[in-house]
Amino acid sequence: MSATRMSRRALLGVAAAGAVSATSGLSWGMGRTPLGGRFSLHLPWPTRMIDPHDLRDPTAALFGAAIADPLYGLDGAGNPYPALATALPTREATGTVVRLREGLRTARRVALDARDVIASVERARARGGAAVLTDIPRPAPYPGDSLAAIFGSVDPQKLARALASPLVSLLPRSFDPASPDGTGAFRADCGADKLTLTRNPLAARGASFLEGIDVSRADDLTTSLRSFEAERNDVGWLGLGLHGERRGSLRFDLGRAAWIVLAIGPQAGGFGAPGVAQRLLDAVPPERLGHLGLGALPQASGDPAWGGAPSELLVDEGSAHLVEIGRTLAPILSRPGHEVTVTPIVRGELGRRRAKGQATLALEVVRAAMPGPLGALLSLAAADDPARARELAQHPPRLAPNASARALTHSLHVGVLGELRVMGGQMPDLVLARGAEGWDLGASFRKHKR
Repeated sequence: MSATRMSRRALLGVAAAGAVSATSGLSWGMGRTPLGGRFSLHLPWPTRMIDPHDLRDPTAALFGAAIADPLYGLDGAGNPYPALATALPTREATGTVVRLREGLRTARRVALDARDVIASVERARARGGAAVLTDIPRPAPYPGDSLAAIFGSVDPQKLARALASPLVSLLPRSFDPASPDGTGAFRADCGADKLTLTRNPLAARGASFLEGIDVSRADDLTTSLRSFEAERNDVGWLGLGLHGERRGSLRFDLGRAAWIVLAIGPQAGGFGAPGVAQRLLDAVPPERLGHLGLGALPQASGDPAWGGAPSELLVDEGSAHLVEIGRTLAPILSRPGHEVTVTPIVRGELGRRRAKGQATLALEVVRAAMPGPLGALLSLAAADDPARARELAQHPPRLAPNASARALTHSLHVGVLGELRVMGGQMPDLVLARGAEGWDLGASFRKHKR
């Protein structure tokens, strides 16, 4: 297998062994990675749709990488390598050219060509990928080659890094978030109360080892823990059980999948100034949030009192985890005459109100556009003001290599409360592999019982 065609499955012997060590502390004689098996869990997040190009989609933060791939990937040093492309972009007489691998089909058997590359890039530009695509010219067809697209005269390395963003994943032109489709290790079937991931035998980078994953939507944070403790699920979200730890279960923490942010809109008046959101969140006592699985939180400093008019804190009603966070946060911010009231609403309505400047306070998820502090800054800035994010992309500031997301928001109208982390409890026969952001479900598997 050539380096340009190497799949995640080809590297699984190493990745899975590392995942076992990271999640269970046990050694496992690999041999061949076991095929088959399923696992089930309840999640306090929506299951109705997945949009890999959506900056604020929590379901895409958790499952986008399982169903769709970008054209390029980034190695540990941040260098791009071809994933769905035949090679790195090349300079030719017509411009900088990207060529798609031949014969690619999605999980729903849609054949892909350069028209899908062009449509995906422009769809991403209109959504979550706007900042990373700021200096990337609009692609055009390559005459006489149905698998090639021309991206003006942009630097090939810069283009490859932009096209490696998960917010610029390759999707078919017919893509529908309610019936998502891509080249990933799984096919996804969405519903109001359940998401089913099924092995995709056409996966461009290798099908999953698991036969499938059954995700049921939970209306609160306790359902997953209760079901795991009662041995009805294989994974418990955020813990090992509700009333007690399930016997034999192991803890896992596969890291951040997204950030949880507070956004302040223009209706807030003086309390809508840049940096106010982060100042308020920095003053929230971390012990008040400890049960919410938000990751390591700094010690509180300052006063968390909301000084604006009585306001609604808008939250996606389908994201039970966010709703619970909002219900915990609102009393901390509230003061007499300056009350903050949690208002769960349909996600689409939240987006419309935000776009019209009618969301004084909103609690949302923001995904990373690319690794590192600059990727974090561009994502958080895009959640605040896409125009500002594009300016930052054109003139990136110098950032400390270990700068935290909280340290990047003091000129923004959004503040980072914590992280959406992939963590909880699992049974020891289930190996959950670590991914670039959270888990790599395609590389996860179940050990054969002896």
